[in-house]
Amino acid sequence: MSTPAYEYRAYGLHVRSAVPLPFGPLPEPSESAPSAPDVTVRLGAVPATFPAGPGHVTHTNIWQARPGAFLMHVEGVARYLVTDGRDILIEPCGDDADDVTAFFTSSPFTALLQQRGVVTLHAAAVETDAGALLLLGRSGMGKSSLAATLVKRGFALLADDVTGVVLDTEGCLLALPAFPCLRLWSDTLDTLHWRANAQAPVQRGVEKYWTRSPHRTCSTPLPVRAAFVLAAHNGPDIAVEPVAPGPAFRLLWVNTHRKRAVDALGQRPSHFRIGTALARHVPVVLVTRPVYPFLLEALADRIAAYLHETGLADGADQLSAQRRDASCATESGRRIV
Repeated sequence: MSTPAYEYRAYGLHVRSAVPLPFGPLPEPSESAPSAPDVTVRLGAVPATFPAGPGHVTHTNIWQARPGAFLMHVEGVARYLVTDGRDILIEPCGDDADDVTAFFTSSPFTALLQQRGVVTLHAAAVETDAGALLLLGRSGMGKSSLAATLVKRGFALLADDVTGVVLDTEGCLLALPAFPCLRLWSDTLDTLHWRANAQAPVQRGVEKYWTRSPHRTCSTPLPVRAAFVLAAHNGPDIAVEPVAPGPAFRLLWVNTHRKRAVDALGQRPSHFRIGTALARHVPVVLVTRPVYPFLLEALADRIAAYLHETGLADGADQLSAQRRDASCATESGRRIV
């Protein structure tokens, strides 16, 4: 088998892949020989189902999983097998490479992160002077569009769609850098005047594009400063409401990317520890916007104003609060990435 041709850095991991991916390129190594990868992506035959073995298998209509293994079949696109947080095997079933990549960067890579003990939030993230600002919400809530608007205003892009969060040895909650690009709908590209930055379609037949940020991107893990959960209502105004820790934990769980796989992969304990730390030590804010029109600039204005009104633009006190509770770091305290 030929040596994989592509080297990437994503979520703090060195990824060596046999197929091109929308990740950032791996920096040039300081020595002549490249380091061993954390994750290997290969092409090969993927079984239709798991062979007999230990552990309960959870089934859905397109994937099955048990601790340490995740198997997904997208009809007409590809089969994916993810094992032990280190290896992804892909068997294409169609002729569209964009579709293979689109599904790869969704459930299979999320499963890999979950296998490594990373909490996978359905969120975009940007860098502020005080740390990472998370923008959570279900599909269609405008996470990527809002992140792009903030990036255009001078924030740096950290992640799009799936933000990984870990707990480091000092008890600090860190958001991991993901892609150097966003998935943006055609109308958002026109609104931002970013049409020239659009690259390949995310998926065949869909007017959504991988879009390289024309501004700064962040390539280092950042302390999580705040989490804004986006929702919609029929009212005319934008409402901003801080959420208490109990309801905040439930919102974080609801907005976990592929949350059913967390249990199937046996990762509920680590997810619970990190999710609890997030709800206790990171301000979680519910932001409700009108369904129509999507007041994108007004939404960005309101969030920026809230950061300054509440002092969230200053991150020193937040890091101290996270690190005070050393018990949060027990067992999960090693840096996972």
